[in-house]
Amino acid sequence: MKQVSFAQTKSEMDGKRLKFVDGLRGVAAVMVMLYHQVGRTSVGALTHRGYLGVAIFFVLSGFVITAVVGARPISAGFLGRFALRRMIRLDIPYWLNIVVALALMVLAARMGVPQPSIRLAQVAAHLVYLQEILGYAEISRVYWTLCLEVQFYLALILLLWCAQIMRAQWSWFIAVFLALMGVSVLANMNWIPTPAGLMFPYWWAFALGALCYWTLTNRVSVGCLVGAALVVAFTAAGRHGDWRLTACATTCFLFLAWRRNAMDRWLADRVSQFLGRISYSLYLCHPIIGWSAQSLALRYFNQWGALSVGIVASVVSSWLAYRYIERPSINLSHHVSLKPRHLAAREHVEPVRVAQRVDEAAPPVPRGPSTPS
Repeated sequence: MKQVSFAQTKSEMDGKRLKFVDGLRGVAAVMVMLYHQVGRTSVGALTHRGYLGVAIFFVLSGFVITAVVGARPISAGFLGRFALRRMIRLDIPYWLNIVVALALMVLAARMGVPQPSIRLAQVAAHLVYLQEILGYAEISRVYWTLCLEVQFYLALILLLWCAQIMRAQWSWFIAVFLALMGVSVLANMNWIPTPAGLMFPYWWAFALGALCYWTLTNRVSVGCLVGAALVVAFTAAGRHGDWRLTACATTCFLFLAWRRNAMDRWLADRVSQFLGRISYSLYLCHPIIGWSAQSLALRYFNQWGALSVGIVASVVSSWLAYRYIERPSINLSHHVSLKPRHLAAREHVEPVRVAQRVDEAAPPVPRGPSTPS
């Protein structure tokens, strides 16, 4: 039987731009933005399910991060290089966003708007993605999923690393992976209690994205992916079933787009690609800058004028943040090769990419009133 393989192999996806992945990011980001901003109007019911963008994001994150890891051998050095690359890619925009959030809170307080007190320990916990686990209130309502994303990445790599060390058969590894997915679904349904701030109730969505990638690179059978998706979908009648249906639909669309050679055709229009490009910045900026702009506009305009101001402020600030903060961070992160230094220097091979920015994490989305706790 085949062991878990970490040989350097070139898959069919290497070097391809998967525009559909970027387009889905844009769709999910807009869902979340409208969930928050339209939710403040009299027609908020129209977007009250926008929080389901989180399911889309988590599936995309599993797909993308699994592609980044690829078939590389896992080691302490790889884990360090991977972590450094993710830190440069995600932390710089995130930390600057925290600074903006704190500055706007100070400004709002001076304008007479009540603001919660912020402690230094609370800020420090945010900087290392531990605020949920340590029980601190979020500075911005969107930050909680970043804590889960970091845990997703570590869990995937540690699982693969353990399988490598134990020389586990690939079939046994997938069996354990599927079992963990099943337990995670039960946690998502609140059948299994989980400490606050841990990723386990959401692991199943990330795992679906990983299974989809492994299926498309012929490491997992189509039947295995279909079976896992059906099991998840059949739980839709339970608590938070809309999350699981959305995640299964996203997985199906990814699979079909690839099999129909539509990864460069579906959602490839300029608007979808633009929104996909700025999706992480849009995730960070809309609940801070967009929300603040909408709140200020409500003093002078009706709800529709204020909504327009909020959406425009969200998109414009996100584009500026992408151009001057996020994109330079992406470029800087590309200087960190996932290969050992001696191989990177000798081969000068560009890392495997999915879409234009395969190593960009799918931006998480904010917790809404209907999201699982």
